[in-house]
Amino acid sequence: MVHPLENTNVGGWSNVVLAYKTLGVVFGGLVTSPLYVYPSMPLKSPTEEKYLGIFSIMFWTLTLIGVVKYCGIALKADDQGEGGTFALYSLLCRNMNIGILSSKRANSNSILSENTERRSRLVKFFEKSIVARRGLLFVAILGMCMLIGDGILTPAISVLSAMDGVKARFDSVSKSLVEALSAVVLVVIFLLQKYGTSRVSFMFSPIMAAWTLSTPIVGIYSIVHHYPSIFKALSPHYIFLFFSRNGKEGWLLLGGTILSITGSEAMFADLGHFNKRSIQLAFFFTIYPSLVFTYAGQTAYLIKNPDDFKDGFYKFIPNAVYWPIFIIATLAAIVASQSLISATFSVIKQSVVLDYFPRVKVVHTSPNNEGEVYSPEVNYILMILCVAVILIFGDGNIANAFGVVVSLVMLLTTILLTLVMIIIWRTSPLLVALYFSVFFTMEGVYTRFYISKKCSRFDRFMLVFYEVLHGNSRSALPSLGVLPPQCIEVGMLYEA
Repeated sequence: MVHPLENTNVGGWSNVVLAYKTLGVVFGGLVTSPLYVYPSMPLKSPTEEKYLGIFSIMFWTLTLIGVVKYCGIALKADDQGEGGTFALYSLLCRNMNIGILSSKRANSNSILSENTERRSRLVKFFEKSIVARRGLLFVAILGMCMLIGDGILTPAISVLSAMDGVKARFDSVSKSLVEALSAVVLVVIFLLQKYGTSRVSFMFSPIMAAWTLSTPIVGIYSIVHHYPSIFKALSPHYIFLFFSRNGKEGWLLLGGTILSITGSEAMFADLGHFNKRSIQLAFFFTIYPSLVFTYAGQTAYLIKNPDDFKDGFYKFIPNAVYWPIFIIATLAAIVASQSLISATFSVIKQSVVLDYFPRVKVVHTSPNNEGEVYSPEVNYILMILCVAVILIFGDGNIANAFGVVVSLVMLLTTILLTLVMIIIWRTSPLLVALYFSVFFTMEGVYTRFYISKKCSRFDRFMLVFYEVLHGNSRSALPSLGVLPPQCIEVGMLYEA
């Protein structure tokens, strides 16, 4: 079985149209990250060298994780057109004699079904070791929980950051009013979900196109007027200087730089809603250059105005275009919520199919694309939790919990992709070692930074949520390797 969109004769222009639609669904969280990256950094006595080092870290993080890992590697590891951590787990199950999907190997393109005697030692290890199989499933479930957490935090932090533009312009506007307005906006977003990804993307894509084009133009203006030589920071030399001269403070600032790549996991998790080529086209030709020029422009402004980082986005907008950009930013933040909401629907559908999540209603909202789904129960639960996060916690501790979720889901994806490269793709051991060492080290440093921090009240709240989510899931650990009583097919409608 192939991806539904890949089944038809999708030509060049069709991919361009799909790429345009991805702007309104897939990339909202990623392309609006400039709203909150610099304000989340605990900068002390910022200098030109610090800002150059920070921009260099953000550029290489975006390049390695966004371009190389997700666009170049992860999008190729789909499971029948679906993406995400559970899709990787399902793909591994189809190629090993483990899990509930092993009985379907005869109908798949499994390498093992063609040549079982070539099974690697790693495959035999997973087939024989119940501990290894449980560990693999745990990684997949943890990745699912992190992505669901991302689906709660991304709408909250994006809309709050955009609404802060009102407070930045009018000192009389209270924080409570900003939070109340943000909550109302989020309720409207979730009420629109029942119309399906295609209709939502048709509404949202023009907004994201305006944002994606306008922010790099402002960035280029800022570069020319404030610091034309900003692109010298693309040299990794500035990263080494940054850590060698700033010590512990430099490591603490990683908490903000990781947020520059938030939403990149949606590129993979939302694969079922579009196709690989359309996502790659949109990222390479619009999202990536837009982010590079926007961050460069922000950094150029901050080098000349070092103490404005708390309002790092709105301060660098010229007065002449402040309100137009504010309106676009607010609308873009609304759209930013869509990428992780759609990804949450997809990953929950996959986990329900694998019988690892409570049976909830899954509605297929498109007659042409099987991966385009909507779950009413999940939608309203996400809405309640998003509103609760804003009204109870505000923006005080969201960034910390957001960083934990983002770094951990990327780390888990790296582990599962490494197994796919070894077991299914039979990639050269040298290339596997290079991939794993680079990305596991980078994402491990980010994850280690967040986990080692003092756990805030909001972090404890999110940990309780993950525990409840996992405890109420119908985990199939005891039945690993055992045929299920019924065949569970993709596309069935599950009722609560």
